[in-house]
Amino acid sequence: MSGIPNPPNLQYNPDGELTDAQRRGKEIFERTHDINGFEIPVFNRCVTCHPAPYFTNKKMTDVGTLAASDDSIFFDTPHLNNIVYSPPYLHDGRAASLEEIWTLYGKTEQHGAVNDLNKIQLNDLVEYLKSLRDEEYEKKETKTFSASVGHK
Repeated sequence: MSGIPNPPNLQYNPDGELTDAQRRGKEIFERTHDINGFEIPVFNRCVTCHPAPYFTNKKMTDVGTLAASDDSIFFDTPHLNNIVYSPPYLHDGRAASLEEIWTLYGKTEQHGAVNDLNKIQLNDLVEYLKSLRDEEYEKKETKTFSASVGHK
């Protein structure tokens, strides 16, 4: 069985390198300490629930976005590949943008420790998330082999 392949992520630079903002966002995504130097609990780190290459740990979790009409407190951790192309966000689609996940619906930090970030840092994190793409488009190391032919 095969599915429809994901298209290339157009938020990514054509040369495959992250922009400065995306690099800063990646540092925030992978960080273990907040901007004040305090350790972020493992379960509040972005990378804990969203590890590469698919950016999901494939586990059920509670991220504090439960609505009164929900019948479960746990939801599948979604993958983040090509997330820029799949709004709205959260399990019920109430977040119209990636920014809203934290500015409107993630104030308790159950959905990642971001309350220490300023607007520019949050924008950098969002830019990094927008750059995440299907694994098949990641740079792969290529090996070059050379053959020598002996002449007599």
